Amino acid sequence: MEDRARDLVKRLSAEGFKSPYLERLRARTADARRNAELSKIQKEIVEEMAVSLGRAEDRINQALLELDVLAASIRRAEARADSAGVGLLVGDFNRKREYAKLRVRDLRIQREALGFRNNALLAELYPIPPAIKR
Repeated sequence: MEDRARDLVKRLSAEGFKSPYLERLRARTADARRNAELSKIQKEIVEEMAVSLGRAEDRINQALLELDVLAASIRRAEARADSAGVGLLVGDFNRKREYAKLRVRDLRIQREALGFRNNALLAELYPIPPAIKR
């Protein structure tokens, strides 16, 4: 509703003026106010959903980065023929791999709860490397 109409409704209502047209405009003014409040709440919800999805993605990216670092450490330990070190690193790698799988699962669940049904892309975006056999 235009500011001019809103001001007119406010002024005539304060004066006690009676008119069916005033009532119609007053109702639209109240609806517009409710709609604006609802829009604000909806915007906050969407923003929070986006932030939450971003945090979930950050946890996955961090876990996958840590897997990359562990894989590089395993390669270096293998090059040094450090079998004890390789064994420890492989254990760490496989535990971190399970953690990464859980974080991807969590993101999938969160996306589904928000109504995103096509989650096939998650496997491409966040590929979980195979477990390393000792």
